[in-house]
Amino acid sequence: MRASQSPVIRKATAALLGVTLVAGALIMDAVFARIYFYSNWIRLENAAEAATTAGSLYLPGDPAMALKTAERYASLNGVRPNEIVSATVTPDDSTITIRLQRSMPFFLSGVGLGQATVPVVATDAAHAPHIPPPPAHSHSFEI
Repeated sequence: MRASQSPVIRKATAALLGVTLVAGALIMDAVFARIYFYSNWIRLENAAEAATTAGSLYLPGDPAMALKTAERYASLNGVRPNEIVSATVTPDDSTITIRLQRSMPFFLSGVGLGQATVPVVATDAAHAPHIPPPPAHSHSFEI
């Protein structure tokens, strides 16, 4: 009897193939979950930076408009309202800070870790821009 015809070898080969397929699926899931996590983290970081930069343009003069603008820019960059954890302006109206959080699902690898979702958090702060005073007007003309 040849080895390929042996029932024991056939069962062992099938079992080894099954284990390999499951292990490969888990590894691929973990890799793609990590890529998905980091791509969302980068998106949130960029949204937070855009939001605080836009909002800081209204500081220190109009902190309410700064917050409204920051939340609007976060929304324009794909952040849902429930993902804005906080948006604050410091008491001296010089800095705006936004904190964003998104829950990311873990599929196969999450089952093994006992975690179905993991939070992705991004925080950014921006200071009021320092705009230099306009130059003194001089009325000299050269001809």
